[in-house]
Amino acid sequence: MKYFALLLMSIGFLASCSSPAAQPSYEENKKMFIDALQTEDGKKAIRTLLSDPQFKELLVLDSEQVKTSVEETMLSKEAEDFWKEVYSDPKFSETMAKSMVKQQEELMKALMKDPTYLKDLESFFGSAEMKKELGKVLESSDMRKEIQKVVEETIQSPLLQAKWQKLVEEAGGKSEKDGAEGGGESGSSEEDKKKEEEK
Repeated sequence: MKYFALLLMSIGFLASCSSPAAQPSYEENKKMFIDALQTEDGKKAIRTLLSDPQFKELLVLDSEQVKTSVEETMLSKEAEDFWKEVYSDPKFSETMAKSMVKQQEELMKALMKDPTYLKDLESFFGSAEMKKELGKVLESSDMRKEIQKVVEETIQSPLLQAKWQKLVEEAGGKSEKDGAEGGGESGSSEEDKKKEEEK
């Protein structure tokens, strides 16, 4: 990338030297350079340059050098402080979490199909210490309040209320139907009794 920067600087220098009159200032050179790059000819020149195989070879960097640079940068104390500060921003954390939802879902699906992971998970939750901790959590007053709150919200849910109303109506209809059938049978038996008495 440094070769590319040097090339662009050279183009800008040559452009500034083309006029023998008063030398333009740095800001003027910068403006002319940016204006030149934004033209169609400037864009075309850059595309041609980037498609040149020899120029591409100049841009190739040593992978070990890149790896070392990244490790030194990412693992430095400054980088640690920077990421702590960035992740303390709720908006940034929310954006990062949303961007990783799909990857996390795919990861969890893959893990749930992994026998080794499932075995480790079963061993973890099946341990005596974990069972003891879970028992304490479930028996705590805070957890009971949360469970009670969830149950109340579930009962008051409009969707469930509609289902329960439907079930009650169906149950009431069945009981009325059974009662009518029972009444019909008793009526026919009384008629049979009367016929027998007449005989």
